[in-house]
Amino acid sequence: MAKGSVDSSTVGSVFALVGLYTFIYIVCTALFIFLFHTGLFAEMDILMYRGALFVLITGAIAAVIMGIVRKLWGFVTKRDIILMFTIFCCLNMMFLTLVPVTVERSVSVFMLSYMEENSDQTFTEESVSEVFVEKYVDDYGAFEKRFHEQVETGTIVQNPDGSYSITESGKFVVKMFRVVTDWFGTDQELVYPNEN
Repeated sequence: MAKGSVDSSTVGSVFALVGLYTFIYIVCTALFIFLFHTGLFAEMDILMYRGALFVLITGAIAAVIMGIVRKLWGFVTKRDIILMFTIFCCLNMMFLTLVPVTVERSVSVFMLSYMEENSDQTFTEESVSEVFVEKYVDDYGAFEKRFHEQVETGTIVQNPDGSYSITESGKFVVKMFRVVTDWFGTDQELVYPNEN
């Protein structure tokens, strides 16, 4: 065999490994989505945290499956087990934060969904704003939900007199938000509300 040439069994092993990664990823992603329809960790009412836990659980299952396959096929290495876990968790965590968490929190999603459900009507900016405050903020408890999340995450804390204060970790989070705002030129009003 000429120097630098790749033997056909090696090529076959690479294709088999890629197929194996893909198969495990698809199966465990389906399991990841299915877990949201179960009562598992239903007491965690913060979607991001529940989803992150499901990512870790299904990522571990993906790694275990790869480990079982390693016992059967010699071309699967320990590196593949670690890679399977890492790739699975990274991709699904990115998906979780970009799609479900965004949909859950998005004003745009609410506004468009409301207009679609009432597409036989026309709207003014003011009428949509009124519906937003009435339904999204008041009826659906959007503010209360976000406030509760901050208490749960420890960025704010309840004082003995019943009032709330921002914690050191909360101040750190705000500093990080401001760095991101500066780096990417996003809307300053959200991170400097007193200055605008």
